[in-house]
Amino acid sequence: LIENVPAVAKALEDNSCCFGTVDSWLLYNLTGGAQGGGVHVSDITNASRYLMMNLKTLQWDEGVAEKFGVPLSALPKIVSNSELYGTVAEGGLKGVPICGCIGDQQAATLGHRCKPGEAKNTYGTGLFLLLNTGENIVQSKHGLLTTPCFQLGPNEKTHYALEGAVATGGVSVSWLRDGIGIIENPQDTETLATSVEDTGGVYFVPA
Repeated sequence: LIENVPAVAKALEDNSCCFGTVDSWLLYNLTGGAQGGGVHVSDITNASRYLMMNLKTLQWDEGVAEKFGVPLSALPKIVSNSELYGTVAEGGLKGVPICGCIGDQQAATLGHRCKPGEAKNTYGTGLFLLLNTGENIVQSKHGLLTTPCFQLGPNEKTHYALEGAVATGGVSVSWLRDGIGIIENPQDTETLATSVEDTGGVYFVPA
């Protein structure tokens, strides 16, 4: 965007550009947006996906951001997963405080109440395994992603996780239906699978 969209490059020069992900965009607009002084923040789990956040300090890494050519002033403030970010600016929920934000897989890990050493596996569009490593930042030797898991308050300890992801899970069933047309609905996969004794040596590995 910086290199190919003139409006973005100009906004950076004017110091009026805001980069973010879906979470920061939602919070910004819910709290007033450009016209109403919206809050530009991103929680630690989503901020880590920018690839510019230091896992130890939970702040933007100036050196990495510089490598990407992104000024820190354009990035959202990094916040915990549980604190007051602002209030809804308009509509039927006007004035309601917004106090929580967390990435989907970390939310599932927290929702399952995974303690350090425990893991959850979520089956959806893709497959995502997260292991809570507690307050320890564990570097994987097998290609897993080291990520913040949750921080339930700005002054609370941060829990970290190791994450393994398979991009193609449930979406492969959609491909069987929409792509090659061998099923009409997802339930047909079980019927087909149980209609034969074995795979005949054929394996479908969507990962």
